[in-house]
Amino acid sequence: MVNICQEAEKVMIERFGKDSVIALATVENEVPYVRYVNAYYENGAFYIITHALSNKMKHIENNSYIAIAGD
Repeated sequence: MVNICQEAEKVMIERFGKDSVIALATVENEVPYVRYVNAYYENGAFYIITHALSNKMKHIENNSYIAIAGD
């Protein structure tokens, strides 16, 4: 985990420290896939509840580079 400054951490907790809808982007076969997911931020990580066999998990397994965006 990368350490971020206290100000950035405070903003992340204020904005995403509760259930939030964010956009999660993955790539499979050079095609981007973006979907909205429910997530929250805690201790430097985003947590997303999803089915372990979902396409997004398969994409992440094949290519762990992802992108997220919030409001």
